[in-house]
Amino acid sequence: MKKQTARKWKQAAAAALLMALLLSLTGMAYADGEALDDGSPWVDYVLRENVQTVAEKPESPNDDLYLYANYDWAKETEIRPGYSSESAFTVVADEIRDMTLAVLTDKNLEGADADLVQSLYGAILDWDARNAVGVEPVQKILEKIQAVTDLDGLTALFCDRDAHAGQFFSFGSSTGLNDPETYLLLISPMGLLLGDSAEYSERTEMGERNETAYRSAAAKMLPKFGYTEEEAGEMMDRAFALETELSGGIMTSAEGMSPDYIQRINNEMSPEEAYALSRNFPMSAIIDAWGFSGAEKCLVTEPAFFEKLDAVYTEERLEDLKNYLLVCAALGNMSILDRDSYDIAIEFSNMSSGSTGSQPDEEVAYNVVRAALTTPMNRAFLAKYDATTMKEDITRICEECIAFYRNMLQEEDWLSAETREMAIEKLDAITINAVYPEKWQDYSSLSLEGLSYFDCMQTISDFNTDYNRSLLNTKIDHELWNFDILETNAYYNPSDNSINIIRGILGGAFYQEDMSTEELYAGIGSVIGHEISHAFDTTGAQFDASGALNNWWKEEDYAAFLGRAQKMIDYYNAMTAFGGYQVQGQNIQTEAIADMAGVKCMLGLLQEKGEVDYRAFFEAYAKIWARLNTRELEYICLMQDSHPLHYLRVNATVQQYDQFLEAFDIQEGDGMYLDPADRVLVW
Repeated sequence: MKKQTARKWKQAAAAALLMALLLSLTGMAYADGEALDDGSPWVDYVLRENVQTVAEKPESPNDDLYLYANYDWAKETEIRPGYSSESAFTVVADEIRDMTLAVLTDKNLEGADADLVQSLYGAILDWDARNAVGVEPVQKILEKIQAVTDLDGLTALFCDRDAHAGQFFSFGSSTGLNDPETYLLLISPMGLLLGDSAEYSERTEMGERNETAYRSAAAKMLPKFGYTEEEAGEMMDRAFALETELSGGIMTSAEGMSPDYIQRINNEMSPEEAYALSRNFPMSAIIDAWGFSGAEKCLVTEPAFFEKLDAVYTEERLEDLKNYLLVCAALGNMSILDRDSYDIAIEFSNMSSGSTGSQPDEEVAYNVVRAALTTPMNRAFLAKYDATTMKEDITRICEECIAFYRNMLQEEDWLSAETREMAIEKLDAITINAVYPEKWQDYSSLSLEGLSYFDCMQTISDFNTDYNRSLLNTKIDHELWNFDILETNAYYNPSDNSINIIRGILGGAFYQEDMSTEELYAGIGSVIGHEISHAFDTTGAQFDASGALNNWWKEEDYAAFLGRAQKMIDYYNAMTAFGGYQVQGQNIQTEAIADMAGVKCMLGLLQEKGEVDYRAFFEAYAKIWARLNTRELEYICLMQDSHPLHYLRVNATVQQYDQFLEAFDIQEGDGMYLDPADRVLVW
C-alpha cells in the first residue's frame, strides 16, 4: 500500500505542474511563490488555501464557472472561529439563527413551547451552575460501570434505564422498508469512534486525525475521574482494539452509500428470529427492559454485527467491555458538563475538523435547543414569524416541477411504456411537504423547570424514548413530519415518497420574494427539482409510489438505467480533487443524478417563460454552491459524503447543457466544454 500511495503523490505532482502550465496559458494570475493543490479537470476552489492563490477574478467563466461566479465572495469570506466551513447555506443558517435567538431571548413570549426552549437555553448558558456541578453527573455513571463485577451485572446495567451507561447496539420504533405504513422495531449496531468501519482495517488520514483527537481528549477528561494520563492512553488502546474486533460486522461508509445498501439492510424478521442472532449478548432482555418487547416485526440492519458482539460478550472480556463504556461515557458527555470539559470538547472538534477557536456560547446553545427540542422550537419560531406566503410559493413551484417531470418521463425513449407508466404513477403520488406541517407532536407532558443542563438532556432523552416506544406497531401518521423545519436543508424521503422543502432553507441565495425568475429557479427551484429526482435515482428508484421497497421496473429498463448511471460514475471517477485523491463516483451517484436532473427541470421550466437570461440563471446557480472548507473537512466530504464536492456540483453539472455552452459561448478547448457525446445525464 505504501507504493501505491507514493505513486498517487507522484501523479499528483505531475498533474499540478500540468495544471500550472495550462493556467498560465489561460491568463489567470496567481500570487507569487504560492502553488495550487492539484486538481483535474478543475482546481478545488472550495479549499480556502487554493482560493488565496488566485490574485484576480477570471475574465470569463469559460474555464471554471464555479470560480468565476464565487470569486468575490470567496475572497471576502473568512471561516469563523469554531467553524470548518462557510457557504451559501451558512448564510441562510445565520439568518435563521438570528431569528431564532430572538425567540429564545424574548421574555415576553408566552406558552408552553416558549417556556421549554427558553428553559433549556438558559440552563445551557448558566455556567455558574454547570461549573458548580462539574463532572459529578458523569462520575455517577462511571461509578455504576465500575461497580459491575460479572457479566450478569453488566446485563443488569444495560437493562437499567436510569443508569444512562450506553449500549452496544441501538433499537427503537422506525419505518420498515417493506411496509411503509407501520412502525416496527429497528435493531442496528452501535456507532464507532472513528465513524467508518473501514478505518479499522486501513487507517486513512481522516482516521488518524480523529484517533489523535480522541486520545488528546481522553488524556484530559479521564484524569477528571481519577485515572492517570498513562491509564487514559491504555484505556483508549483497549477501546480501539475492541472496536477493531466489532467493526468487521459493520458496513463501511462506502457500502452505506451504495445503491444495494437498501437491499442489504432489509433483513425483516420476527422478534424470535432477531433475538436468536445473539446467544451470549442479552439482546432480548435489554429490549424487554426498555419496554419494546411487544414488537410484531423487527428489522435488523446488520445481523453480522451480533456475531461479532457475541464473540466478545464473555466473562473473560468483561474488563474490556467495561473499559469501553467508561471511555464513551467520559468522552460522549464532555460538551454538556463544566467549562473546562466543554473546552476539551471544542479542542477535540477543532483537531478533527480543522476549525479554530469556538462559536459564541449563544450559538452553541441555539444549536442544542433546536436539536433537543425540535418541535417546540419550530412552533415557537412560527408563532413569531408567519410563513404562510412562503408555503404558497413553495407549493406552487413544487407543482410546476412535478408537471415538468411528468413530461420529461413521457419523453424518455429508453424506457418501456410499462416502466414509464409506473414512474409517472410514482411521480403523481409524491407528497409535497412545504415549509411547515399543520400537525405536531404533543410535548405537554414535558417540563424542564429548575433542571440543570445535564438533567435537562437526560429528561428530554427519557421523554423521547417514551414517545418512541408508544409508536411501536402503530400506523404512521404522515401529517406529523417529525423533523426540524429550521434546518437549512431539503430532502426526499423514499419511505413515504415525499419532498420536504422546509423553512430553514428559504433565504439568502435560495429564496427571496423579490427575486427574478432566473434567480428563483436557480435557487430554491433547482433544490426542488433535485429533491424530486431522488425518487428516480439509483436508491429512490428501488421504492414504489407508496414508499415500499418494491421493484417496479422491467428488467431491461433497469439494466439500461444502471448503465446510464455507470457512465456518470465513470465521468466522476476520472476526476482528481486535490492531493492526488480521486473523486468517488460510486459514492456520489445518487446526488449527482439529482443535481443534473434538477437543473434540467429548471431549464425546461424557464424555456416556457419566453425570453430568458441564461447567463443570470447559471451564475445564480453557481452561487448557491459557494463554499469554503478547511482541508480537513473537504477531505471528509470527498471520502464520506454522498454529495459531490461543491465546485463539482457547479462545473460538472452545468456543462451537460446546450443552454450553458451557448450562454457563455463555450468552445472546444475551454475548461468548461464537454462534447455532447460525452454527456452523462441519467434523466
